[in-house]
Amino acid sequence: MGDYDVLAILFINEKGLLHYGGTESPILKYLIKNMGFLFFAQLCAYLIPILEIPVLARALGVQEYGKVVLIQSVALLSSLVVEYGFSLSGSRQIAITRADKAELSRIFGEVVSAKLVIVLFLLTCGAAFLVLTNSLTFDTSMMLWGFLYFLAFGFSPFWFFQGLEEISVVVVLEVLLRFISLLFLYLFVLGAKDAGLALFILAGFGLLNTLIGNVMCMKKVGSVRLSLRGALHQLKIGFHVFVYKSSNNILLSAGPSLVGATSGHIAVAAYVPAEKIIRGFVGFVNPILIGLFPYLNRQYLSSKENTIKLSWMIVSGMFVVGIIVAGSIFFLGDFLIQAVLGPGFAVASNILKIFVWIIPFRLANQALGLCMLIPMGKDKVTSGFMMFFSIVSIFFAVLLSIWFGVNGVVLGFVATEICLFVSLAVVVIDVTIKSKGGMTL
Repeated sequence: MGDYDVLAILFINEKGLLHYGGTESPILKYLIKNMGFLFFAQLCAYLIPILEIPVLARALGVQEYGKVVLIQSVALLSSLVVEYGFSLSGSRQIAITRADKAELSRIFGEVVSAKLVIVLFLLTCGAAFLVLTNSLTFDTSMMLWGFLYFLAFGFSPFWFFQGLEEISVVVVLEVLLRFISLLFLYLFVLGAKDAGLALFILAGFGLLNTLIGNVMCMKKVGSVRLSLRGALHQLKIGFHVFVYKSSNNILLSAGPSLVGATSGHIAVAAYVPAEKIIRGFVGFVNPILIGLFPYLNRQYLSSKENTIKLSWMIVSGMFVVGIIVAGSIFFLGDFLIQAVLGPGFAVASNILKIFVWIIPFRLANQALGLCMLIPMGKDKVTSGFMMFFSIVSIFFAVLLSIWFGVNGVVLGFVATEICLFVSLAVVVIDVTIKSKGGMTL
């Protein structure tokens, strides 16, 4: 196949359909629709928790609100462990076998079994921690609602519908229930005595969403059988994706703690606004990559050479967009910081002008992982690089902070992201060359 073949992937005719392999299909509209719903879900995921803050804080007061937020935080963190990376490893399997109902049933049953194994492990560890430490940190009267909140997010079947590329109904359902939950909080949580009720409302609507979603899955797959062997199989094949996802956020999320430890709390106040600008932009680009992920997994099986070319276009496009955005923020940084935070945060502007250059490399790195390496089956290599460079980023940040303070921490993160980009690009180029030479991936 020549260069004209990849142009066929991107050619849109007058009906708005995407040509692929000489046939017409509404792939472009389908992908744009999924990305649109993912953007909508991402926006609501940012907006609704922000709206919950004044509703709960004013009604509950500092002490009771603190209890609710603590239980929420632990529940969400634990649910991320239960999710384990199935949003990638599970959805990839679903995307490849979505026409085979028996396979869909097997995969769904195995993933649910794996989540149950993780829940059992976490409960054992949690119980041991409470017994050994006799901890009074948590309000035991609200722990049940916190546990239900944890189950609601941990057993979300979004990964299944993501693999099928049928996310519209589940996104609308989730957003609708979360807004109803917010309305209930506003109407019924009126004082400090209602802290347990607040958690009950949050957990109840979240659990209702998860139950409805899983019932929809059962209708899709028919009978489901739990399997310990299947659970261990899913944990094994999803391990490197789990490491990849866990490591992916360390390069940015470790920043405030490192800045506080090396430069003090005043430096943190200057660092965090710049970090949030970077994190916010990178986060809103994720729906594009997540929307493309199931499609590219299927295409690597049927048309590897064309899909590699298309994926390189996506990586290049992400990098170019990142450069444009970074340059724009660099020149507008002084105005943005002063307009939003005031003249007392001039240091944040200096930090932002360094930090913005992480954007193009982070976007390209995410594209290399989600659009190329993981669909190619290079989970182990990708997760290894992510973990290694996450550790290196902390080392660089601490080392450079000795000479450059908070700017050194930022320089360390940017330098590490560039090194990660070079390493991942070298692996992809090597795999691409071998693929063209007729070798298997």
